[in-house]
Formats: sequence, C-alpha cells, structure tokens
Amino acid sequence: MKIFLLRHIIIFAVLYSLQSQACSAFLLTGKNYNIIGFNENWKTMPGMIVVNRRNVDKRNVSWQNLTTDQLQPHQQWTSKFGSVTFNLLGYDFPCYGVNEKGLFLVELYLEETSKVYHPKQANMFWAQWIQYQLDNYKTVKEVINHLNNGPNIDWWPNAAGSHFFVTDAAGNSATIALLNGKYRVLTNKDMPMPLLCNNQYQKDLTAAKKFDFLGGHEKFDFEQSKKWEDRYNRAYYMLKNYTYDKKPLDYAWNILNSIHPGEWQTVIDTKTMNLYFRSDLKKEIKTIDIRKLDFSKNAAVKYLDIHSDETGLVNGGFQNLTVEKNNEYVEKGFPIGYDNKEFANSSLFEKVKKNIALFFSSILLNPET
Repeated sequence: MKIFLLRHIIIFAVLYSLQSQACSAFLLTGKNYNIIGFNENWKTMPGMIVVNRRNVDKRNVSWQNLTTDQLQPHQQWTSKFGSVTFNLLGYDFPCYGVNEKGLFLVELYLEETSKVYHPKQANMFWAQWIQYQLDNYKTVKEVINHLNNGPNIDWWPNAAGSHFFVTDAAGNSATIALLNGKYRVLTNKDMPMPLLCNNQYQKDLTAAKKFDFLGGHEKFDFEQSKKWEDRYNRAYYMLKNYTYDKKPLDYAWNILNSIHPGEWQTVIDTKTMNLYFRSDLKKEIKTIDIRKLDFSKNAAVKYLDIHSDETGLVNGGFQNLTVEKNNEYVEKGFPIGYDNKEFANSSLFEKVKKNIALFFSSILLNPET
C-alpha cells in the first residue's frame, strides 16, 4: 500500500492541475495524533502569519463599515484566546487559523452560499468572522452552539461565499455551510471522514460511494484528475487507508501533495501545537511552535510574511506589525481577495484602506489598548 501511494504522490505532484479556488481541508485523527491539513489552491498570493493576542478589546467590521463613514460599532468583544492566523487581507481578517486551545477554522469557496441574517445580530465581514470564532471559542461544539446568536457573515458584494471546516484539539470536526438562509452543520456523526473541498459535503460523499473502497461497484482510479471531486476521492482514499506508523505528519503532507500542492500549505499538530507551512514561492517547510508564542495583552502584535526566507523553526523571525506594514498587505491583498481588477483602482478601495487604518491603528500602535 505504501509503495502504491508513494508512486502516485510523485505522479500527481508533477502532472496534476486544478481550477482556481480549489481548496482542501482534512483532519487525520486517532488515539495518538490529531493532525490538520489544508491546501489553499488559487493563485500566488501575498499574505502574513499573525500572532493575535488574548484580552484585546475589539469591534465588528462590516462591509458597510469598510466602505462608508458609518464607523459606529454594533458588537464588541474581548478576545479570550490567542491565535495564529494566515491573513491575505490584513490584521484581524484571516483566511484561516488555529488558536492556543487547538480550535482550527478555515473557509473554502462554495458557489451555492447564501446569506444568513438575524436582524438583532451585527454584520461582520467574513474574514473577521473567522477571527471572532478563534477569539472566543475553544471547541467545535461552542462554535456551533453560538452560530445563531453570533454575528451575521458579510460576504463580498456580488460574489459567492464559502463554507467552513472547523476542528478542535479533542478530534472533533464539523462543516458549516450557509444554504437557503440557514446554517447547515454536519458534525462527526454526520461525516464518516473529516474532509472538505469545494462542494457540499454530502454531494462529494455521495459521489465517492460509487467506488469500491467505499463498497461501491466502480473500481477507484487514483489517477483520475478531471474534476474538483477527484481531490475529495483521493484524500478520502488516503485517509481511510492510513495505519498509524508514528509518522502522521509525513502522511498529512503526502495527502496534501497527492490531491494537489497548494499555493499555501499548512499542517498543524494539535498534540504538540506545532504548525508547519510553506508557500509556492518558498517551498521549504517552516515550523512555528505555538506554545512558545507570546499571546499576552501587552505584547506587540507580531507577523511573519507567508513567503519568508526564514527556515526551520521561525518563531524568532516574527516582527512587530505596524499600521504602515498592515496597510501594505491590505493594498496587495484586497484586490486579489475580491478578485476584481477594477476594485484596485477605485475610490471605494481608497475608502476601505482609510477605514481599515482607522479601525486597527489603536490596537497595532498601543499593545495596552
């Protein structure tokens, strides 16, 4: 089995290509291991890894807040937990991350996404909604229990949204989709495999059940690579066939590379709280020891570029995040995130940049805020 998998890992690392926005997330979990894997498959992107502090007072930021002069907050909170996040859009706007208690949350593109709106709840830009969960909760159950009394998710205007994959240190997992105006949640009992790509979970699972490795009548072809669903099938096959060999980290990387290496790749071991990552521009695997990061309120906000030249253990490579440096990531990241060429040179984007600087300058300039 291992020789078979290794041969196909090499084949697909060289030959396999996918459409844009084709991401994959999974949890490889057992008695002695709890490993998260994630591929961000889209395009070469700028980005920073941010150390977010606990006990920081925050307020919600909606799309309206970003694009108008209506700056009054509708929801405020104080972060309970520190976290490490991967941010395309600047401070407090992550694509995914993990907090110090081992809660992991990531968004993956989903075409069918709709808006869930509760009139009494504040609106919150989708990326900050991810940070809000990491700030406040430590388990999958807590996230799910607070969905309907938490902030409404603001998506990009005139664009599809995402669904979410969430796991915790105890090996629990869930998917959260926004469909027909409601949150649709699948938990461990609903998911025979903790794995999510860019289709609704049940759609991918139903398609995979036709193959022999799940009891179906069709012989599974590991080399099939024509559709998005093929990523799910290969990942499911490899997760199902893992036998604990004291090397689950290596196996997680093999899965990521077999289904298709991402522009950003991340593996997190929540047993040791070590985070491993690399990018398409800097392919060496780097390590962050989360337990050695300073999440205290009075620490400076720290960041590391996703394409850093640092190697090995990179805890010492983090630098203080300034308003000016954050503005640089906002300038580069928002037009890519919005995937709108006209937006980059618009007066609307000028307003966004100005408001982001106003929102976060006090936090970034003054650790005691």
